[in-house]
Amino acid sequence: MDNQRKHYPEDHWLRSHDSEKAFHEYMDQQGKAYSIVKNAFIQELLGDLRGKRFLDYGCGGGIFSVHAAKEGAAEVVGVDALETALATASFFARNEGVQNICRFLHSSDFPTRFQQPRFDVILMKDVLEHVEDDQGLLEAASQAIVPGGILVLSTQNSLSLNFLIQGTYRRGIRRDKHWFGWDETHLRFYTPMSLNKHLKKTGFTSVAWRSVYIIPYKLQAPLKTRKKFIRVDALSWIDRALGSVFPYNRLGWNIVVKAEASPLISERIKVDSMPLEQVPVAPLVIASQSVCFQQQTPSTGIR
Repeated sequence: MDNQRKHYPEDHWLRSHDSEKAFHEYMDQQGKAYSIVKNAFIQELLGDLRGKRFLDYGCGGGIFSVHAAKEGAAEVVGVDALETALATASFFARNEGVQNICRFLHSSDFPTRFQQPRFDVILMKDVLEHVEDDQGLLEAASQAIVPGGILVLSTQNSLSLNFLIQGTYRRGIRRDKHWFGWDETHLRFYTPMSLNKHLKKTGFTSVAWRSVYIIPYKLQAPLKTRKKFIRVDALSWIDRALGSVFPYNRLGWNIVVKAEASPLISERIKVDSMPLEQVPVAPLVIASQSVCFQQQTPSTGIR
């Protein structure tokens, strides 16, 4: 278990018990230029999901769980540590008519209690920077994915112009060493090099990179105005044009990497006798569980 995980404030949509209200706030967030470009890149890297078993770890409001279900995935499992987030994801799935395909699991640990083949595709969208034991999380993912399976993850990048500008001010001038970007619950930054190193340690090979927010277009508003930020969303065309082109695909504020699991990964998971069919479909959510992998080496607690 990760006792160091930071929590969102009570007024954040992720903490809201009004699923419909939270859903609309979530979709408003996903409708911003930054999110639209990033989500398009993630969809591209996930590829063809037809007939695949898909795990959306840290699914939040469920935009990619729903996407996978609508794209023909055979099984979709969304996992999140917040029951309120899962209630929002369930609301989304019902609205889109895919509630019978999506299963949502409330857990602070990696899901292991499925008597099914391992996942073909795993997504970790903006998750790794929240987790105390990031290496342990990637190790768990490597054991839950089929040999040759696909892992797509996104995270914040300190090798970016926005970090050079905003990070220099916040961490250098103001000496705020606890500043890790726009989200107050982040624990660290990555670079493409450090992320690649973590992936290699757990048997993943990066095969494609994308980046977003290459040129900052969410700017601090002048002090005399009521707005907190000024958005120049027209600049997002730079992300669309260069976000998949080397070296710009590794220089955005947010980087997305597609990694392939080694075909040599052996079957290392020993699962309990709980078939996936027993997982309640949306809008029901499974109670929190803490289950460890049974390995030759001691398992590491994660998020």
